[in-house]
Amino acid sequence: MREGKRKHGTVAGPHPKTAQAGMTMLKNGGNAIDAAIAAALTEGVVEPLHNGIAGYGGSMVIYNSKRSKVVAIDCNSTAPIEASEKMFTIEQGSHPSVYRIPKRANVLGPLAVGVPGVFAGLCLALQRFGTMPLKEVIRPAIRAARYGYVPGLKNRQGLLDNAQFWQQNFPETARVFLKEGRPPRKGQRVTNPDLARTLEILSEGGLTSFYNGPIGKKIATYIQELGGCLTIEDFRRYRARLVEPCQSTYRDCQLFTPPLAAGGLTTLQILRLLEPYDLGEKNQIDRLHHLAEAMKICWPERLKRYGDPSFVDIDVEAELSKEFMARLGRRFRDHLKRPRPGRLVAPEPINCTSHISTADTSGNMVSLTQTHGGWYGSMITVPGTGLLLGHGISRFDPRPGLANSIAPGKQPLHNMAPFIALRNGRPFATYGLPGGRTIPNNQVTLTVGLIDRNLDPQKALNATRLHTEGTEPLQIERRAGKAVMQGLCKLGHRVDFADGIGGPGHIVTVTDAPDIQVGATDSRFDGLALSS
Repeated sequence: MREGKRKHGTVAGPHPKTAQAGMTMLKNGGNAIDAAIAAALTEGVVEPLHNGIAGYGGSMVIYNSKRSKVVAIDCNSTAPIEASEKMFTIEQGSHPSVYRIPKRANVLGPLAVGVPGVFAGLCLALQRFGTMPLKEVIRPAIRAARYGYVPGLKNRQGLLDNAQFWQQNFPETARVFLKEGRPPRKGQRVTNPDLARTLEILSEGGLTSFYNGPIGKKIATYIQELGGCLTIEDFRRYRARLVEPCQSTYRDCQLFTPPLAAGGLTTLQILRLLEPYDLGEKNQIDRLHHLAEAMKICWPERLKRYGDPSFVDIDVEAELSKEFMARLGRRFRDHLKRPRPGRLVAPEPINCTSHISTADTSGNMVSLTQTHGGWYGSMITVPGTGLLLGHGISRFDPRPGLANSIAPGKQPLHNMAPFIALRNGRPFATYGLPGGRTIPNNQVTLTVGLIDRNLDPQKALNATRLHTEGTEPLQIERRAGKAVMQGLCKLGHRVDFADGIGGPGHIVTVTDAPDIQVGATDSRFDGLALSS
């Protein structure tokens, strides 16, 4: 999409109906927050693989033009009151960091379900910063559920891969998402009439209906029947929170992202390590070398020490302080000269999630990420509601005694890291993407593309991605080519090719004039960026 003057604004999201829902709000006089919430509600209908209004959590940053201020909303899941760090059996593997949970009970089924936070976060954002009522912004989601949508390739593949497993283990999920026991064909429309009725109840009763009314009661009662520990009291206690964002300067920009337990702090640390180096002038091999070593320095800090700040003694401001970054910087410079293999700290193969970026012509911006967790979350659908439940408990480390171990009322450490960037105090970019632990690293790649390399949003999204969580071999997208792989190996790295790393990214950038905008969606996937 070309940069141009917009009358209403821009919406970028992972499904055409998602972007269209947001654009409808802008054209009807809403702002970027109304657009983001309408898009997110609709996204929860049309991409159940990744997210939904009963997803475990979400994370967003909002630039409010009236106050010239960036705020963050935290709607992460919390562990039930009856949860415990010893609630799962741990079968130890050959390596201290390798273990197994029988039947993957922390990922699939009733014990994997924490308090769903997505709907609370969307309602809070709309109430505090939107201009439209919930009844209006939820309307596109209701239509999508009632009259149908065409699933994208990833969702069709997910339905195909899980069809037999659901029929054997999660019959209600099979009934709702499979039609006559089969996944939809390419181009076939899918409906969810139960979810349409649930959304209608919420359009009238709002937050109360979900957390202190019939919807929450149905969810809690069903989970109890299945042997889980989630209760209606957990719903009544839950609150999404308006919080101060985590922030840092980078080059000539100010970067804002939600605080711990979100993933953006790690992104900011990596960027702070990279800032002394002119990445815009480096060739691709050198640039990837610097990114990889910075990631290898910062990820062990995250995996060993980070958790819910209400439960873990950690000074978040100190994590970006000159003193702490100087200590990491000395190790970084040494590792640039002699790359180490690193070591495995805590593996996590789960990748999923959805991201949406919006901007209006008044200068408001939203960067919003929401998730079930992994594919289809807990895989539990509550009868009569059409609601698929996320698996927030899966984001804890199930082993006792660690920073991210399970505790009653505790939030899990998660990877969502939506970003907003200001330049000279004015909105510059809203960007983000899904992909589990690849998110914080891919946000580094997007930031370097937009700021260091001065790429337009589409080229920034198309840039080669790499991933490491502190150990090698590095994962590099195959699009980098053999010459890049060989060059990194000559520098001392071990490298494996990956067909893709992470999920569909979305970016909206603006100039000094807030109505001059450009939106972009990831060419690796089938999202849509709309401007009007």
